[in-house]
Amino acid sequence: MYRSGSYIRVVPMPRDYGHVMKARSFIKKKKQPVKRGDVIMSSRPFCWVVDSSLAGQYCEYCLGSFRKDRILTRCSDCYRAWYCSRMCRDLAEPLHRKECEIFRRKPEFKPRDTARFMARLICKLRDGGDEISEKVDDRRSRSFKDLMSHFREIKQDRRQLRYLREMMPDLKVLLGEGNLPDHSSLVTIYGKVMVNSFCLLDDHLTPIGTSIYLAASVFDHSCVANAFVSFIGNRLVIRSLVDWPDLDLNLVRISYIDSMNTRAYRQLYLKDHYFFLCDCRICKDDQYDRMMSTVACGNPNCENPVYINEKSSADLGPCSACGFSDWQEDLRQDYKCSAVLARNKLQDLDENHPDFEVWREVVDQQSDMFHPLNILRAKSLDALLTATINLRGWLTALGIARKNHSAIRHYYGPKHPTYGLFLLKLAKIESNNMEWDSALRHLQEAEEILESGLGSNHPLFYSEFSWLIIQASEESKVKIQRSIMYGGTLKASFVDRARS
Repeated sequence: MYRSGSYIRVVPMPRDYGHVMKARSFIKKKKQPVKRGDVIMSSRPFCWVVDSSLAGQYCEYCLGSFRKDRILTRCSDCYRAWYCSRMCRDLAEPLHRKECEIFRRKPEFKPRDTARFMARLICKLRDGGDEISEKVDDRRSRSFKDLMSHFREIKQDRRQLRYLREMMPDLKVLLGEGNLPDHSSLVTIYGKVMVNSFCLLDDHLTPIGTSIYLAASVFDHSCVANAFVSFIGNRLVIRSLVDWPDLDLNLVRISYIDSMNTRAYRQLYLKDHYFFLCDCRICKDDQYDRMMSTVACGNPNCENPVYINEKSSADLGPCSACGFSDWQEDLRQDYKCSAVLARNKLQDLDENHPDFEVWREVVDQQSDMFHPLNILRAKSLDALLTATINLRGWLTALGIARKNHSAIRHYYGPKHPTYGLFLLKLAKIESNNMEWDSALRHLQEAEEILESGLGSNHPLFYSEFSWLIIQASEESKVKIQRSIMYGGTLKASFVDRARS
């Protein structure tokens, strides 16, 4: 789960919740150990919004998605907002009321989601939101005024100021020109939202909006995080990824960005959006970063990655494992062309709907030249995998997923929830290819990872994962029975696993 610094979204907390919003904090008392998978913090949002492009797909209060057993209905006045129940409609009413009046009068008005967020937040603060605080632990609470704004940096950032200016016409309509805060206050609010917001995720961990959680904003970033953020509806849950003999909140780190990126990209993004540079373990590891730009050794019997510096014109050095040095004369130029193509396509990538033909061309250009741990190859294969699954090309998808398995495991680690999600995806692909033994093995590997990262009460775990592992287990038993019936031979390990 990654915090979003470039988009801003909201939905209100009703006034009858009182002046103090209590966070459901499960932080262990001093000297009591915290184990991997334990909840560190759980809380409700201060303010949030669902992307307007997803209108009708999620309840705008509880974030429940449209399913056969959950029918969403529109607001009968503006026809813009959707809710799963009358209760959610009533709870959302305090801040939707203002928008509703405007949308009813101006049905053609389609403000940016950022402007909607800012307008709702300003209204909330004006109605006493500054007095709301959220408990961090037994000694600390946080309110909106405690959030860092990076006012000075925002004032010197032409890109952010331009974005704020472009938002002003929408804000004037949503708030009324006479109700706009002064420029300094507006910059302060915008800065606090930009550097403290979280990307909301649905049950399948798909981004659907942005929110601010007051207490959770206390946690700093690390590319090697020791805690993981997930969502159950609009409730944020942070779970520990490590064992703590004695939990110290000052040492808890979450990741604001996807760590499967080069050090240069991560540092630039963090500097542009959060105004700091990360000094975590992998940001200091030159060898780790060099691994991301590697080619396969020319020796077919050697699997060692060989670093290639795109900025250098010198001959490629010998393989450190086998000493191979008879490289193709145009290898460096071919690598640069393939790398540039991949980067250009990644900039325009629609993560949910990548173009199959585009990404097949990108991957084909990389061919056997890129090492399996090359970061551009891993990202390209991931995009091609999504495109292939969207086309329901299960056999092709299986080959792509298996090619990318080692890279996902290397960059996220064998115990990270993102790797667990990849194993779940791989198992689903294997199930569609009737490879039940492999699917069951990968689901069993993913079980502890996902339960620790998401919790057994997360819909993805107790619904989709549980159903899939039951199905794989039953199909595996049927396979054993058929083999016995028809005289087939079985491996003892497979029998033991199926019986369990």
